[in-house]
Amino acid sequence: MNTVSRIIRFDLLSLPGLSLFLGGLLWVMSFTQVTFYTNHGVVMGYWVAATGWLGFGLFQFAWYANLLELLGVLLMSRYPNRAMVVVVLGVLLAGQAFWFTEIPGQKANMQIVDLGMGFWMWYASIVLVTLGVIFGPTEEECCSPPVGYKTSNDA
Repeated sequence: MNTVSRIIRFDLLSLPGLSLFLGGLLWVMSFTQVTFYTNHGVVMGYWVAATGWLGFGLFQFAWYANLLELLGVLLMSRYPNRAMVVVVLGVLLAGQAFWFTEIPGQKANMQIVDLGMGFWMWYASIVLVTLGVIFGPTEEECCSPPVGYKTSNDA
């Protein structure tokens, strides 16, 4: 639990903390919005979040950027450099979503006509989380001893 409290430190002047918070908020809000407009109707964000992992079989890996971003947030306090690499890879992987032209269906494929607000909220959340991780904890914060830790010099 200490790791989570160190990651989510809500200092009012902490831009990385604000970026992580807003990124998480946008990510959750994107579930309620239209993600794709297709020739058969709309696709909501919650549906993409629930079924996006199936894109692996179709060489559509953008959904997995969510997992990379989460991993980056979990690594950022202990391994900041590794976390930066992971979230940058996440942004690059999320960029593959711009290449989507159709969504496979049972009867016929749905052609993507336009990107909805849910898509833009999701992508903005990925970018905000990436910025929060990159500009997050410094080496000093990362490697400082925990509160209450006594060194050999303490009496």
